Amino acid sequence: MSRIEAYDVKAKKKVTMKNPQPYLMKNGSWALKGTSSETGISLFRIVGRNKPKVHQSRFESFKNLFASKQ
Repeated sequence: MSRIEAYDVKAKKKVTMKNPQPYLMKNGSWALKGTSSETGISLFRIVGRNKPKVHQSRFESFKNLFASKQ
């Protein structure tokens, strides 16, 4: 799994993003929204016109699998 990094204003450095989710902005560009691994504040990273592929952990994929069966 690749690490997604974004700038944390509170920590004043780049940190890894926890739980990144794709987000479509009004102008048609894609971004990733998540939380900081150090301070816990929300992070936002613009990635461009193509939708980003965010890989889930095994636990999240199993959780989604069993939730969809109910």
